[in-house]
Amino acid sequence: MTLSLQILLILGVLGVAQAALLAVALLRTKRGNLVSNRLLSVFAATIGLSIAGACLTKLRYSPALYNLGKIHQPISFLGAPLLFLYVKSLWSEKPSFRKTELLHLVPALLCAAYLVPFYSSLGSVNHDVLVGKYYSKTWFTVRAFALLVQLCIYLVLIITGFAKYKRGNSVNENVTAKIRFLFLTFSMLWVIGLVHYVLSVLSRTYFQISQTDLIVPVCLTGIIYAIAYLGLREPGTLTVTNLEARSVNRKYTKSALTAERAEDYVQRLFSVMENERPYTDGKLTLAKLAKRLSISSHHLSQILNDKVQQNFFDFVNSYRIEEAKRKLIEPATQHYSILGIAEEVGFNSKSAFNNAFKKHTNMTPTEFKNATNNNSASHR
Repeated sequence: MTLSLQILLILGVLGVAQAALLAVALLRTKRGNLVSNRLLSVFAATIGLSIAGACLTKLRYSPALYNLGKIHQPISFLGAPLLFLYVKSLWSEKPSFRKTELLHLVPALLCAAYLVPFYSSLGSVNHDVLVGKYYSKTWFTVRAFALLVQLCIYLVLIITGFAKYKRGNSVNENVTAKIRFLFLTFSMLWVIGLVHYVLSVLSRTYFQISQTDLIVPVCLTGIIYAIAYLGLREPGTLTVTNLEARSVNRKYTKSALTAERAEDYVQRLFSVMENERPYTDGKLTLAKLAKRLSISSHHLSQILNDKVQQNFFDFVNSYRIEEAKRKLIEPATQHYSILGIAEEVGFNSKSAFNNAFKKHTNMTPTEFKNATNNNSASHR
């Protein structure tokens, strides 16, 4: 076994371990939406099993483990449907699982049915003959093509379904960011998979290199670690749903916050935001701001929704956008890049800044800057 293959196998094992930890953690958590939690848990487990199966096919010195290399193949067809169902649960008003969703299992069941002869022959004299058939380039070509088509279909369903939903409903920015991350991540995985597929089909030499079969599994390892990182950085945000983001007012029906204290908190909030500018902190959270105000997170959330009529993200971004607008037209900051201004006012990425800016002004930062400069020039 070559050193490069050993390294890829080690990365694969790390991916399996992380997927297992994430799946168990999501099953045990009681906060957030249970449907989303369960879907993401099963999705993580599916990724882990897919990586494990791909790694096992490389352990040819152990016939028992090598034969297990086909166990993951039907499971791989569950990845794209689970991704779609999970993302759909993030924007849905009332995430639930319906019987019709079982139709998503059809590709996995068809793959399993095709592999029945291979599974049933384990330990028999006919097994070696079947190994040649089920580990052939023909089977790889058919299965890989089907997986690529399936992922492409579900990515289209995700982007079109979310766009359709957004046209008639408001969507929390945190939910939008998670969906965008997952869509872009798995779109890149699809491109990598497509390139791998084309090279495997066209080049006999490429197909025979063991390391190439682990390219996609290692990419999945990176994705599972990225998902876990998001969960650690912002606990609970991976499974927040649009319904939870929009229906927070229901939590305050039994709140002990009086009207007088609420008004005092609102004045304190505006004073801190305007004078201390905490919104420039790109890692500002509801808990951090509440601590700065010396009030509970629950009360801060309540006054934002009841008194200010905004959720935390929109409220903070409104201050960031107003400061960004000033910086875009001030002579002293005219030489700043869009990204530079975005980071100065508290945004962690240019895309998040552009989306928030357009939401609040109906223009992109560049359009706003150009329009302002044109107006200034016309009044000279």
